[in-house]
Amino acid sequence: MQFLKAFNRNKNEFLREIKKKALLCFLRVQRSRSSFELTKVRNILLLRLDDKVGDMVVTTGTAYLLAKKGFRVSVLTGPVCGQMLKNCDYLDQVIRYKNRMSLDVLHAQKFDVIIDFDDVLDYERLSLAWRMKHSHHIGFNKNIPALYNPSISYLNAEKHITERHKRVLALFNVYNEDFHYHLGRCSAEENKVRSAIRYTHGDVIVSINPFSGAPDKDFSAEQVITLIRFIQTANPTIKIVVIGQSAKVQPFSEYGAFILADSTIITAIEIVRISDVVVSTDTSIVHIANALNRPLVALYNRRKLKDTGLPGYKIWAPNFSLGKQILVDEDNISQCSISTVFSAIETAIRTG
Repeated sequence: MQFLKAFNRNKNEFLREIKKKALLCFLRVQRSRSSFELTKVRNILLLRLDDKVGDMVVTTGTAYLLAKKGFRVSVLTGPVCGQMLKNCDYLDQVIRYKNRMSLDVLHAQKFDVIIDFDDVLDYERLSLAWRMKHSHHIGFNKNIPALYNPSISYLNAEKHITERHKRVLALFNVYNEDFHYHLGRCSAEENKVRSAIRYTHGDVIVSINPFSGAPDKDFSAEQVITLIRFIQTANPTIKIVVIGQSAKVQPFSEYGAFILADSTIITAIEIVRISDVVVSTDTSIVHIANALNRPLVALYNRRKLKDTGLPGYKIWAPNFSLGKQILVDEDNISQCSISTVFSAIETAIRTG
């Protein structure tokens, strides 16, 4: 059974690569697109097809500023980011993306401009752009004049990811605006969180996000337990909440941490919102803490980004005054000494 699954997966990847190359060959001989006329742009679609929360949190900054400028802004994304955006009232629509989805809904919206923020160039993305060729497309590092005009040439190992978004905003004459992330608020989920941890005025809340989307960035169970015990020793009255999928983080309840049942990305946002200190290894929670301006201690390794080879710890740094970044030399964060973060946590609790 495992062999068949691996065989089918490899076969599908091979076929997608063949289809991508064929489509690229076709596109190379097509006529170049003209650039869009800003005066005719009203309806904009932002692509976040990979459903990555951190990327989407940053993109809310661009979406908000474009909406503030008077454009109708919609997002095409996956289920997790779609849930996160439910309460973002500056968005016109949040549309669920699926591979090989029908484009009838998208065509009906008559989007003037579609913006792809990623460097990824896979078959699904190319096919979507070609099938939506009546819209103007903006992309990054995609030299395909038949689809993308403009294609913004931008790779910078020293600049934060927000600088990429500012390149897009400049095309719409949005300059010198403060770039902040904008997440909505879910009162029902906030009340659920407060009830679950028996929150009262004056409580000090420290939330820990031990797991990420990549194994090399995860805390080990031993590190999490040591961290919980350190915080309890520093101040026994502190309430510790562990953020994450309930099944994965449930074991930490045995050590005095609060675990929220049936957690979603909205749960995580509302935990961060009431936290006095957030400890995270994952850029999703890092940027949620930025959006909500909550004191943060974030642990990073020196991994390079898969698509560009750029240093992730620079591109995806916390990038706000309350965000403390700690960089470790170990390839896997689980290999470092968790005591590395103790001093920063003590400082954040004391000054928070």
